[in-house]
Amino acid sequence: RRLTARPFAALTGRKGQDTLSSVAISLRGTVKNIGTERLEEIFDRNPYMAKIYPTRQSRAALEVFQLYRGEGEYFDLSQQPPFRQSFSFGGASLHSTGYRIDPAKCIGCQGCRTVCPSGCIRAEVPRVIDGSRCLHCGNCMRICPVQAVEQLG
Repeated sequence: RRLTARPFAALTGRKGQDTLSSVAISLRGTVKNIGTERLEEIFDRNPYMAKIYPTRQSRAALEVFQLYRGEGEYFDLSQQPPFRQSFSFGGASLHSTGYRIDPAKCIGCQGCRTVCPSGCIRAEVPRVIDGSRCLHCGNCMRICPVQAVEQLG
């Protein structure tokens, strides 16, 4: 489908030799089609694209779009614990994402802490998730025997 039929996009990029040496960014938000106006500039800055789309005819399938309002996350998995920063742009609101533990349901079993790859769940009972370090993997929610972990957003 053409981009104008669905004016929303989600993009993710990663740089690094492997997962534990990587930094990554995820963006999602509203886009608008800006035609082919900047297509040549994109090819000038990304010469590898000429190998993928070598002719003007092959480039006819391309659209240039601008992601102008939305939110995203930056991850640095090369440090321990991993760093995660959420942000918004273009006037968009930042939505709460990740997980929280309902203190009324938590029984202190340690299950969530044993499966958390970033060590973001505090030791005190009831457990508390440090959202600034949470990777949003969902391991805590899957293992909780009393469904005390809730997904946000």
